Amino acid sequence: MTTIPEPNDILAGLREAGHHDLPDVDIRVGASVLDGAIADVRAMPGTPEPVIISDGGPYRAREIPVVERLAEQLGGCPVIQLGTGMVRADEDTVERAVNAVGAQRLLISVGAGTLTDIAKVAAQRTGSRHVAVQTACSINGFIADRSVLVIAGAKRTVVSRWPDMLIADSDIITAAPPRMNLAGVGDLSTVPNAVAEWQLASWLGHGPAYDAAVVEQVLAAMPALPSLAQAARDAEPGGLADLARLLAGSGLSMGIVGSTAPASGNEHAVSHLLEMALAQRQAPGAPHGMQVTVATRLALRVWQLVDSAISSGAQIQVPDEPSRRDATELAFAELGAKTVEECWTGYSAKRNWLLEHQADVEAMIADWDGFTATLTLPTPEQFDEVSHASGLPTRAKDLGAGYDEGLLFWALRNSHLLRERISIVDLADLLGVWSDDTARSIVADAEKG
Repeated sequence: MTTIPEPNDILAGLREAGHHDLPDVDIRVGASVLDGAIADVRAMPGTPEPVIISDGGPYRAREIPVVERLAEQLGGCPVIQLGTGMVRADEDTVERAVNAVGAQRLLISVGAGTLTDIAKVAAQRTGSRHVAVQTACSINGFIADRSVLVIAGAKRTVVSRWPDMLIADSDIITAAPPRMNLAGVGDLSTVPNAVAEWQLASWLGHGPAYDAAVVEQVLAAMPALPSLAQAARDAEPGGLADLARLLAGSGLSMGIVGSTAPASGNEHAVSHLLEMALAQRQAPGAPHGMQVTVATRLALRVWQLVDSAISSGAQIQVPDEPSRRDATELAFAELGAKTVEECWTGYSAKRNWLLEHQADVEAMIADWDGFTATLTLPTPEQFDEVSHASGLPTRAKDLGAGYDEGLLFWALRNSHLLRERISIVDLADLLGVWSDDTARSIVADAEKG
């Protein structure tokens, strides 16, 4: 039986191992924990005036509306509703939230992952305390001091603020749509690929240094994903509480490292591009955790492409600036000039770094077998076993209307141009094997099921 780590135990273990500057987050997971948590917050000396921020979703616990119940418990405090069940974390919405919250409040967020991302930024900018009420087990980012915002049309991860308290009340989470809770299983399923890409970048000296202790307990819990998926489908309180704990543990790893690298690799870049394209079309998207599961199936095949290229003696060559500038403009032209510039800023910084460290990349290629021996990366077939057992999507059409092979190809083909992070697709590009044909072939192979 796989043990699901308690987030507080993860923190305690890291402290004993000598990690410093760990977050002081009060994590409450389980049945009917909301009322006691709010009472404890209110009893703290010097608690600021409360304000609730919500995305307008119909969140309930035992058929009682959560937002209305909280407002009553907090003396009829104001409620800021940013949407009607869905919000977009763009610059205008964030600014609206900051202005509405005001300075130094007790900010209680009730909503999905995007709303929580906005609230974490608002708490940071207003100097407010923040209690995050998790309304589904949809993502691992409820707790991390990182938020994903839309800046100049591009998805960007920015530093925000740790919540002072995270509340994952299974009374609330069991009332969420099963698909949203299953999305959290999907988000966790991508961790092995993300960690492998983190190891790749760290081996080269790019980004945060790899720290196995931060992710080892989350990786060890991967065999539990099918049973957690069953709990999501059955709305089983104990299993969903375990899912919330594992998601929190994954979220902690990102904040502790100071980067999303422990849980976000190329599959997240693909997902971000899918979301950006659908937003441009004003079309609804699938849950984030569903998208990244499909994208992980593609990333694992890129690893195989890189293995084959290195075995065939492919050599490293950093692409020239004019060709990559043209590629970025062509890839993102339909998203607008601001998005093109935002993406180029991130990619060009990465290209310049790779140019300066080409010798390090060549050294990695020379010792590729030694490097890959350090990885715990599943094969596509092993990943599919877990995905099928968990009932996760595997192909574009599984994500719903608006998704097809063409969109998936576009997102995969251009995923390395989105941001500064180094991924396995960057390595394929450096080896000269990344092209329209190879990306299409990978998508076609994955779409077979």
